Amino acid sequence: SNSIKIMKSIIIFGGSGYVGKNLIRGFAKKGYKIIVPYQKQINEANLRLLGSLGQIVPFHFSSLKNTKILSLLNDVNICINLKTSWNPKKSKLTESIFNFNLDLIKMIKLSTSIEKFIFFSGLGIENRSTFRNEIISKTEDIILNELDNAFVIRPSVILGNRDQFLSNLTPLFKMSFFIPLFGSGNKKFQPVLIDDIERFISKLILTSNCSEKLFELAGPDVFTYKKFFSQIAEILCKKRVLVPIPMKIVKLVVKIAEKTPFSPINSEQLALFETDNILNNKFPGFDYFNIDPKKTISAIKKSL
Repeated sequence: SNSIKIMKSIIIFGGSGYVGKNLIRGFAKKGYKIIVPYQKQINEANLRLLGSLGQIVPFHFSSLKNTKILSLLNDVNICINLKTSWNPKKSKLTESIFNFNLDLIKMIKLSTSIEKFIFFSGLGIENRSTFRNEIISKTEDIILNELDNAFVIRPSVILGNRDQFLSNLTPLFKMSFFIPLFGSGNKKFQPVLIDDIERFISKLILTSNCSEKLFELAGPDVFTYKKFFSQIAEILCKKRVLVPIPMKIVKLVVKIAEKTPFSPINSEQLALFETDNILNNKFPGFDYFNIDPKKTISAIKKSL
């Protein structure tokens, strides 16, 4: 009967990545049904284990032209897009970010059930003039212009349980006495915890008339990369020497390495280290829902 409150269902594109898995875990605890369409092969069983039986539904699709996707979008209340690409090829970036969202917008407009569309972008994209950031800026604009019920989330570097940032750094700190610093290591960043992101998105989903459309989410602590690396070494109780490498050299090495399948970082990602990546307080953030983001260091200790 209609009197039983039907639990909301959520569709998450790009849900099999680090942020996705953590959001899914949080949403599953709250009882949501979660559909996770994916294009690249993933471990479906692992994803299903994040919730109770039948609560999480992975679904393989090759393109949005798949009619099943449209019927799914007519059956969910919330659509979240976490799908991002760091592909160095411009055509691939245009296709997987801009064109993908264009198609998704069209389908959301046709959907009778979707109450909110939430797009994840990144903090500071307007400060970095790389092709990827131009594409994401254009994507943000078109989403906010075309849909009344769309929201853009710009998180800073996300840390927490087995995050990519620390997972990539930790082995280096354990093995090597010398730790490379890109440039001087004096650029600042303001990492945010995955748990706080999840709390924020949960609030956003439940808020019926939200006046703001664009949010920037960062934690309370600002670090220089140098300070941050020193603290990791300290937490791991390792004596480490930080070696600044001039950006010119780093760029050259990365340019060559990104042509191989083994490059740990590409030019687009390197751009993150060239500008400060901190809140400029032009847009609302955690304060909008009275959330106090947690201090990062204690979480890093736990994670390491």
